[in-house]
Amino acid sequence: MVERLLTPPAFAKRFNYLLLAPELAKAMVGRRAPGEVSYAESEQSFTRRQLLRVEKDAIKSKLETAKIQANYVQQINQQLHSVIDKKLLQTLADTQDVCENLLNWSEHTTNLIDLLATPSATISKVEAIAVNIPWLVDELLKQVNQPQYRRRDARGDVIAVDTLKTALSFIGIDNVKRVIPALIYKQTLPLISDPFPQIKHKVWEYSLICARTAEAIAKSHKVKPFEAYTLALFSQLGRSAIIKLYFRLFEQVHLDFLRHAQKAKLRNLHSALVQLVPDPKRLLPLIDEHSDKAALHLFEYMVFKRVGYTSAMQQVLQDILPDDADPLTQVLQQSRYYAKYRMLKDNNLFLDDEHDKFIAGCAIESDLLQKLHSQTLHQLPILTDL
Repeated sequence: MVERLLTPPAFAKRFNYLLLAPELAKAMVGRRAPGEVSYAESEQSFTRRQLLRVEKDAIKSKLETAKIQANYVQQINQQLHSVIDKKLLQTLADTQDVCENLLNWSEHTTNLIDLLATPSATISKVEAIAVNIPWLVDELLKQVNQPQYRRRDARGDVIAVDTLKTALSFIGIDNVKRVIPALIYKQTLPLISDPFPQIKHKVWEYSLICARTAEAIAKSHKVKPFEAYTLALFSQLGRSAIIKLYFRLFEQVHLDFLRHAQKAKLRNLHSALVQLVPDPKRLLPLIDEHSDKAALHLFEYMVFKRVGYTSAMQQVLQDILPDDADPLTQVLQQSRYYAKYRMLKDNNLFLDDEHDKFIAGCAIESDLLQKLHSQTLHQLPILTDL
């Protein structure tokens, strides 16, 4: 893939862990959580050194037993995830079900994106389609009624926004073209991803940085900003689908295994199963291998009329050098690369001179790059005048 050619493997792995389990990404570069001490510095380490001198044989026996138990837990984890992987890929193959039920994407959603892609989009036209998407109406009203966006009349009283048309008018048609696609993507993210609750926040942050970067650099590639912005967002639909499916299936399959262990009175199996939690190391390969493919299949199913997402995603999945790719594909790849850079930098996940080496590989023009550096890209401004 083009993206794999762009991003060095070490950085790619570090970034992937940042999205799923930030503490693992920090561990990769030797960062510690506040108050955390290394094992060598701990009292437990001192105690063990003392014990090794007086109870060496007993400690050795315990360690060997622990190793055997750990190996058994890993075997069960492997069996559990073999079932999860199979079920996930089977579900992912049903693009219609993934689109309509898992991601809650309707024909009205596709029509709305097509409308927003046209210069003739107006508040009235947007309202006529958006009213058929109840969750979107609720979310737009929720957004414009947030304290920071509330407006007041001449007497100082808060002006409550209680209709879709008023909400859209408050936002303005230009910013509606940013806000609505972003909210559509955001609602596809998983609500629950325990014990890794940061996933939905980090993936949302990455997707938004990608989208706003793509919009900013689109004109330099003679690409329509709306098309670039929305492609960068919706190219992550495959990632959303896989993450949602993984956590849903882990819960289901794990429960099935537990019930089997209880019914068959398999104490060791039950003991191993209760130790298992969702595993980022098993989720990452699924995302890496299947997310862009899933996004392409979704685009093919949605059948957009006004945007060219499909051809861009096809090129992403091919071994095409960046300079040989179409302009829209180049924008997507460059925005993804820059988003990785920003998130790694903001989370202090570069070592020594890695920061300079990584940004040196960015193909974005230097003047645009400097503008991007100065912008807050991970936030979605609801009202353009604020």
